[in-house]
Amino acid sequence: MKKLTLTLTIALTIILKISAQTQQDTIYNYITSTPVVVDGVDTEDCWDNADWYDISVVWLPYLNAPMDAGDFEGRFKVAWDAEYLYLLVEVVDNMISDDHADPLDSWWDDDCVEIFIDEDRSKGWHENDENAFAYHVSLSYDAIDMDASGGINYKDHIDVVMNDQGDNTYLWELAIKIYADDYDHSSPEASRVTLVPEKVMGFTLAYCDNDETTSRENFIGSMNMHKDSTNVNYQTADYFGSMKLIDPDYVPVGIEASDIENWIIYPVPSKNQIKIKSGTAKSNHADVSLFNTCGQLVQTASYNTYSFSLDISHLEDGVYLLKINSEVGSVSKMIVKSS
Repeated sequence: MKKLTLTLTIALTIILKISAQTQQDTIYNYITSTPVVVDGVDTEDCWDNADWYDISVVWLPYLNAPMDAGDFEGRFKVAWDAEYLYLLVEVVDNMISDDHADPLDSWWDDDCVEIFIDEDRSKGWHENDENAFAYHVSLSYDAIDMDASGGINYKDHIDVVMNDQGDNTYLWELAIKIYADDYDHSSPEASRVTLVPEKVMGFTLAYCDNDETTSRENFIGSMNMHKDSTNVNYQTADYFGSMKLIDPDYVPVGIEASDIENWIIYPVPSKNQIKIKSGTAKSNHADVSLFNTCGQLVQTASYNTYSFSLDISHLEDGVYLLKINSEVGSVSKMIVKSS
C-alpha cells in the first residue's frame, strides 16, 4: 500500500504541476496512431474521435460585433504525433477572396486561417522574432508571419490542403511543424521540436474574413478576449489559450504498469461515460480507481466483465488518473473529463 501511495503521489504531482499551467479553456489534444494524410478529406480515425472547437468570437471590428447571417461560421479539431500538430478547420463563408497577388502584401486583409502557436507557452513579445508564431495561412497556402525584417513566408512550416465541400463550406487540413524559440532561419530543423505527451503549448485559432474588399471585414477567434486585446495576438503570446497533448497510453514516471494486458479507453476526451474494454479479453474482473490531481480518490468501482462503462458525468472538468487492477495485471492511464 505504501508503494502504491508513493507512486500515485509522484504521478499526480507531475499531473498537478502541468495542470497548474493550463487555463479553464485548455484544448486537450489527443495523439493519432497513424499520421494524417493532408488532402483536405477527414478520413482519418483521429478526426472521428476528436471534438469540435468553435471559432465564434468576433475580435474585430470590435469585440462581439454581430455578423450577417450566413457570413461566416467556423470550427476546428486537433490531433498530434511526434512530428506534427494537425488541424482540421471547417469554414462556412459566403464569399472567399484573396485580393493581393503578392503574399507579403497586406496578408491580414485576405481570407486566411490564422494559427497562433507558442511552443513552450513562455508568452511574451513575438512580433519581430520567433518566440511564438502567428501564421496567416492563405488560400494559396502561404504561411505569413513577421520577423525583424518584416513579413516572411514560412510556407515550409505547414502542409495544407483546402477542399471545397459545396454550400459555401470549406475544409482545411493542416500538418504543422513545431519550432522552439531559438529558431534560426539558416537551419530551421535544428530547432524543430519533437512532440511528447503532457506537453503544454500556447495555442489559439482565428479566421480573417474578407468579402472582396480591400480590407478585412471580420476577425473571428476561438477564445474570448478582453476588448483591449482583441488584435494583439500577432504581437504578443500573453493572451494565447493553452493546448495540452494527451496520450491515453502514457504512464508517468513512478507508475508501474503491466504490459500483460492492453486496456482500451474511449472516447477521448469524455463528457459523461468512459468506455473501458480489455484489449485481450483475458480479464473478467476489474477494480477501478479514479484519482484527481490532488491525489484524492474520487471514485471506485468493480466489474465482472471485460467491457464496461464508467460514469464520470458528476466530475468537474480536468485531468484524472485511472487505475485498473485485474487478475492479469494492473495499468494506470490518464483521462480527461471535458464538457
